[in-house]
Amino acid sequence: MSDSTGFSAYLKSELEKYKGVYVPVKASPLESILFNKVSVKKLHPNPNDEFCIDSVGPSYRIISEYQKKFREDIARNGILDTEPLMVEKVRPDGYMILNGHHRWAAAIIAGIEKMPVNIVNLTKPSDIIKMLEKSDRNKRVTFDLDEIIFASEEDRFEDIPSSLDTSKFPEKVRLGVPALFHFFHSRGYDVWVFSSKYYSMDYIKKLFKKYSVDVDGIVTGTARKLDNTGVVEKKKTADQLIANKYKETISVDNDSVLRTYSGSKEFDHFDIPENDERWSAKVMKIVEEAIANEQQ
Repeated sequence: MSDSTGFSAYLKSELEKYKGVYVPVKASPLESILFNKVSVKKLHPNPNDEFCIDSVGPSYRIISEYQKKFREDIARNGILDTEPLMVEKVRPDGYMILNGHHRWAAAIIAGIEKMPVNIVNLTKPSDIIKMLEKSDRNKRVTFDLDEIIFASEEDRFEDIPSSLDTSKFPEKVRLGVPALFHFFHSRGYDVWVFSSKYYSMDYIKKLFKKYSVDVDGIVTGTARKLDNTGVVEKKKTADQLIANKYKETISVDNDSVLRTYSGSKEFDHFDIPENDERWSAKVMKIVEEAIANEQQ
């Protein structure tokens, strides 16, 4: 379906207007709470998203479907019924769309003035540098939030704390994860978690606080491309600081534990039976035995 609305020209002008100008900045906690709706004019397309790439581009069929839904929502209830767009605050003005470009386009074409948003503070290279400076440990363990830490339908999960609002924190933490975090901290490891999704750093910190555990490093939005020269340089600096700081890194997966050493091609690999209900205990045993062997 082709564009008969003139949106293509608007998108092109928006991308050109802010080309090389965007700088991501942190939104204050108050702003993230209070600003749950934003003018569509304050929402800017992400030049790295497929939506904005000529060879892929917007799907006007999808945009048309959203337009129809939005008009039906307003006609029926007088309000727009849609999930918030995921956005990141940017300088000089407004918010960059991380997820929801087609809904944003449909709102513009349909003449809707404001869209619900969820403002997130993704990890920036400067955040990583601060996390590294804060720690006095020289070993770390890493976990993938989406694949390892958050329980799937097949996994057993931790009892949900009574103080945790599941409407705000719907993720279920896999059984044994808090104990595993405590274990690694007691053995002198920093605990780092990673996600390609657009979680806010503050969100992840608050979630684990409810389970009485801390995380030392949080990296979110890892799939995001970086096209600002200053940001790229800071990322190189952060990567080098990680390499210099941690002499050892343990990467924990569902079916294995990988132990690598800074400046060395040597590594230790340990298998864990897949779907093992005592997964966390097996990880602890592997690490305990490795530490004991070193001390002999």
